[in-house]
Order: sequence, then structure tokens, then C-alpha cells
Amino acid sequence: MLKKYLVFTALLCAFILPRLSGATVSCLVIETGLPTTGPKSQYSTMWENNLMDVFFDTGHIVSNARMIRLDRKPADNFPDVAEMDYREARTNGMDYFLVAIVEQNKTVSLRLFNTNSQKLIKEQVYTDNKPKNAKEENDNIKKTISLIAAQLR
Repeated sequence: MLKKYLVFTALLCAFILPRLSGATVSCLVIETGLPTTGPKSQYSTMWENNLMDVFFDTGHIVSNARMIRLDRKPADNFPDVAEMDYREARTNGMDYFLVAIVEQNKTVSLRLFNTNSQKLIKEQVYTDNKPKNAKEENDNIKKTISLIAAQLR
């Protein structure tokens, strides 16, 4: 009888445990086009919250760095201001580093990097200037983030 339970438990672990493991992701939101002083914009906060929710809901371990505000959009693919947070994510064993650049015109660029090589894995740009209700906009944001979350292993 005990042997039967051990075999069952071993099979159960062999098929279920590999599916339970998720990637680890560190997210950094960069606001651009706003004065460097002042509170976070509600739009940036909405993106940050949805990033955390979508990655968590898809089974990944997610953390966020402090939000950064710049007067203009960074020219480089990997912003210099993200270097310190990237190194911290890498030191802490994160698999991926995601930079979300939120512009004042509500264009958002999501850039997913591998922490081992700093290689850009996927970039997704969200541009939606159509007025709509908050629920519909929130759903569209989650769909965009889900496209990035699908790239994680």
C-alpha cells in the first residue's frame, strides 16, 4: 500500500512540479516628459500595478524597482539610468529585467532583457490615444503586458 502511494506521489511530482516553476522578473517604470519633481502620474502607477498583476497571475515571481522620472525619453535601447537596477536584479538572481518607458502622450514602450546577457528579448509598444472608459483601457494594458509575459520561460 505504501509503495503504491510513493509511486503515485512520484508521478504527480514529475508532471506537476515543472509546471509550477515560474521565471523571476524585475520591473522598472520610467516616466518621461514630466517635470522631475512631483508625484507619480496615475497612468504610470496603473502600468506599474498591471505589470505586477499580470506577471504574478501568469505564475512568475515579480519585483519592482523604484519609479524613475526623466525630462525626455532615453535615446538608448537600454537606458543608462536603468543600469543600477539591472545590476541589482542580476545580483538578486532575477531571470529577466523589464523596462517600461511611459511617455506623457501615453505611449508606453516595454523592453524585456535577459539578465545574463543584457540582450533585448522583446519590445512591445503600446499606443492608444482613443478616449475610453478606465476598464477598457486597463484591459488593453493587461493584453499588451501579456504579450511580454508570454516570452518568459
